[in-house]
Amino acid sequence: MSLGVGIVGHGSAGRQHLAALRDVSGARAVAVLEDDPAAGTGGLPRADSWPALLADPDVGLVALCVPPGGRARLAIEALEAGKAVLLEKPPTTSAEEHAAVLAAARSAGRPVGVMLQHRLRLPEPALATDWTGPEVTAVLEVSRYRAPEHYLRAGWRSDPAVSFGGIAAHLGVHYLDLACQLLGTPAAVDLAPVRRRAPGIDSRVAGTVSFEGGATLSFAVTAESPARTERLHLLGPGGALLVADGRVTTTGADGVGTTWPAAPTPALRSEVYREMVHAVATGLPPRRCHLQGALGVTDILARVGRETAVTR
Repeated sequence: MSLGVGIVGHGSAGRQHLAALRDVSGARAVAVLEDDPAAGTGGLPRADSWPALLADPDVGLVALCVPPGGRARLAIEALEAGKAVLLEKPPTTSAEEHAAVLAAARSAGRPVGVMLQHRLRLPEPALATDWTGPEVTAVLEVSRYRAPEHYLRAGWRSDPAVSFGGIAAHLGVHYLDLACQLLGTPAAVDLAPVRRRAPGIDSRVAGTVSFEGGATLSFAVTAESPARTERLHLLGPGGALLVADGRVTTTGADGVGTTWPAAPTPALRSEVYREMVHAVATGLPPRRCHLQGALGVTDILARVGRETAVTR
């Protein structure tokens, strides 16, 4: 029997989740919960309410495609109702929320995953290499233009308590998370002055991250350039790793390189759902897209949020 999925929120993220599920044989979308009566549901039944969705025996997994603010509370309620949970990115807005959701998952015995699908781009040889030492230096750049109106129009994007910020939390999050998967646990974050579209809504963030093992990361994320790029470059004693617009290249100390082509992002979202199907069947956390590994990027984004909120 396939895993029934209830989609909460039918905005851009919710529609992406529905598209991803069409290519997953072990799961199916069964209902959509959307507060806006004018919004569609992709042809699926509309859930009457949040309690009704949680009470639906056909729903085994709840996909939370709502803005970050308040998402952790919904995740805990879903887990307490016996549902597995898949969180959109960024999954939580603080270390405290992160810990609370994981505690609820342990108590309920249900898995929690995150839609940080770019983790699935990393080949096993890259993950098998130790990138955590003090000899490792990394550089990250993400550029995706967003007009000022994108953040200034009415709605949740202009409210930092709901949106958890701007460009860093909603687009920089993927490659910042990749950096944490490879470099380890952040120990300190130092930021240059943050540029803002609105109070608490960042449009350019740059700084450095020091990791517990000694590795360092310099990063810049901007919504202010028409150039589009996502790039993470690691340099260590054993060689280099480059993730550039989804394509991964590893280079050994002998200078010999191997390249993995960029998989389509929609296909990676489907793979996240396949991980969730396996996690629900086995009771184990998802192999790659687990919530446990998202604490590092949550800490970085929370630091960005505190800096963005400062009036200058």
